[in-house]
Amino acid sequence: MMRNRNYFQFIRISTGLAIILTLMLMQGAVHHPTSAEKENRTTNANVDKSLTHERIVALTGRFRDLLVPKIDETNKVVKYDTLDEFKKAFETVSTRKVASKYVDYYFYEQTDGLYVKPTETPPWFHEQEDYEMIRKNTEKVEISQTNQTDLYGTYTIKIEFTYDNQWKITGVSY
Repeated sequence: MMRNRNYFQFIRISTGLAIILTLMLMQGAVHHPTSAEKENRTTNANVDKSLTHERIVALTGRFRDLLVPKIDETNKVVKYDTLDEFKKAFETVSTRKVASKYVDYYFYEQTDGLYVKPTETPPWFHEQEDYEMIRKNTEKVEISQTNQTDLYGTYTIKIEFTYDNQWKITGVSY
């Protein structure tokens, strides 16, 4: 008798699941991609190499945020202890070569940790200002922006972005 009750309970649950799945399929809640859609997805994984304004803002903003780390009252960097560790943090947004140019200039390492030199941050990209985008090839784009500040006067910054599985800052010049 117990076996029959379990059997009927199993049938009732299976039938309920089958009905729910059928309704979901009919309403489009479950989508089974066609072979053409699967092929497009594979192809499109490489197609999204467009460097959008949002990506530029995210990369330049993250770079700037890293360049201005939290420090204590003695100018000691709180989160990083060595120049090498700090440079490694930039690798998600730039090459080590680009990061080194800034880190080596604005920071110094002591036996007890990493310190920032008391100075102004470098002139940088302003997301709300216009800029020119020059596509060098499918994997390389340069943006050029002219800005005016009280500290630096008029300057033009050129930032090169290169795509290698993701966009990164690969060059900065003024």
